Amino acid sequence: MPLFLRPLLLLAVLLLAACGQDAPPKAEPRSIKAGTLRLSLTEARECTSLPGEVQSRNSVTLASKVSGTVTEILAKEGDSLAAGQIILRIDDAELRQREQGVRSTAGQASLEGKALAARRAQAKATFERMQKLLDQNAISRDDVDRARAEYEALASQEKAMAAQSSAAGFQGAEIRALMQYSTVSSPLKGVLSRRHVDLGAFVQAGTPLAEVDDLTSGFDLVARADESLLGRISQGMTVVALIPSLSAAPFLTTLSAVIGQVDPTSRSFRVKAALDSAPSPGMFGKLCVPVGAAKKLLVPRSALRPRGELTTALIVDGESILRLRIVKTGGIYQKAVLSGQTFILQTGTDQLEAAPEGAEILVEALSGLALGDEVVMDAPDVAREGDLLVRE
Repeated sequence: MPLFLRPLLLLAVLLLAACGQDAPPKAEPRSIKAGTLRLSLTEARECTSLPGEVQSRNSVTLASKVSGTVTEILAKEGDSLAAGQIILRIDDAELRQREQGVRSTAGQASLEGKALAARRAQAKATFERMQKLLDQNAISRDDVDRARAEYEALASQEKAMAAQSSAAGFQGAEIRALMQYSTVSSPLKGVLSRRHVDLGAFVQAGTPLAEVDDLTSGFDLVARADESLLGRISQGMTVVALIPSLSAAPFLTTLSAVIGQVDPTSRSFRVKAALDSAPSPGMFGKLCVPVGAAKKLLVPRSALRPRGELTTALIVDGESILRLRIVKTGGIYQKAVLSGQTFILQTGTDQLEAAPEGAEILVEALSGLALGDEVVMDAPDVAREGDLLVRE
């Protein structure tokens, strides 16, 4: 046999020996314990979510009526205030100087007025005496006319000085009234919700200084709605409200006001909903307005597993074997059952990680899952396609 054929003969023998051996036994699938859910259409009232803010029904913005430097801060944001309690003081040195100058002018005018009054009285007496002498033909008419002119001139000067003195008095009173505004006090019992200036800041007349909320007047959740909803929202309408910092649970309320004036910049208008509880002003909240009935294939968040840019789910086949599905998702909703009605609230996000914790979150499945599929809930991270489901 030629030498070059010997390796080929050896390889053929080895292949025949391998084919004659039995195939290795198939490995048993790994067992996974988890709960499941049979998918069905969810019928609910879909709600558009409007971001808003908790506001006091009676809120006062205090503005400066004088210009000057803030010299003293006596209350900080969040402090409870009594009616008349001082919040801050503004330097009124310039007003005091003006008031002093006006007072000096008024005093000088008063002295000059007294002197003019004395001269006018003397001129009047002279005029009357010369009138008598004229009746006796002791003096000429020109002498009497000159006396009358002097008397009338002094009387006019006295009136002008009296008017100047009166004007100075009014100006002084006005300045003293402005000096009172250098001390900024709370007009009501409430809480200092915001202070716009700090110590040392220079403020102009009309500058907002602070905001005080009346906590006894009640609260509203105020939101802005797109102008496209103007004809679909009305006062007294039942809506769903949510204040995440207080609770993840939504609640029903009614619209107490619909301000239909559309802002030309944002193309939106304001709506208000009454709150029965007593939250803090400034808290973030949502008003969810029902916009219609919906039938959607919604999957609980716990059934989906984000994998990079993909979203996957595990379903169970007829032999209890796990099968992997890539799911195309739509909107993310929070489910709420209130007064026997089911609502799905738009969360305003398309990221599962951004959905609020502690809430029942449902995700619309656009493809990858179908009605009747049995999806695995809260599958462990080690679960893979081909595993055997052991039902809990």
